[in-house]
Amino acid sequence: MEASGFEPAVVVETSPHNFQAWLNHGRVLDRELSTRIAKELAARFGGDPSSADWRHFGRLAGFTNQKPRRRLENGLAPFVRLKKSTGLIYRSAREFVKAIAESASRSTEETQHRPQRPTSPRSDLRPLADVHADPRYGGDLHRADMAWALHAASRGLSEEEIEAEILHARDLSKKGAIRRQMEYARRTAAKAVTRTQPLHP
Repeated sequence: MEASGFEPAVVVETSPHNFQAWLNHGRVLDRELSTRIAKELAARFGGDPSSADWRHFGRLAGFTNQKPRRRLENGLAPFVRLKKSTGLIYRSAREFVKAIAESASRSTEETQHRPQRPTSPRSDLRPLADVHADPRYGGDLHRADMAWALHAASRGLSEEEIEAEILHARDLSKKGAIRRQMEYARRTAAKAVTRTQPLHP
């Protein structure tokens, strides 16, 4: 997280080798944006998606973690330990929050104006990682992303679902800053959905 410009303001160890990292966005976020950002961070850094919600509180250092499955070998509940506390705003905060907010706004507008499309079963959806490894693309992950996006769109995935999968499937840092990465995923998803829409006379 630190190498990516997402330095935690607080890190606590909630049980041996289990951690919570909390970020200071520099401002108070509304409920919807807070949840979207939490889900994006959980997906990007391998966090617990079930905890990615504006209503989910963290564990306080000095208290014990009472979850039965987190008990120590001696049967006692582990204390939550403070590992780091700077309180600082992470470097990518302004750009990241703005990008997520703009994406959320576009998604809302598109949902309001987009006609409903019938969806087809997704049981035959091919994992994006498999497409990345397909020798037909010779390591050209840009082509592989587009091929998978078309495949996914033809099976009923929404533009937002395709965009999210492309963002999380591999390291896109070569595309540039976070905004550039999100634009790449959004463009690819939009092209795929447009190309697979049925034509009307």
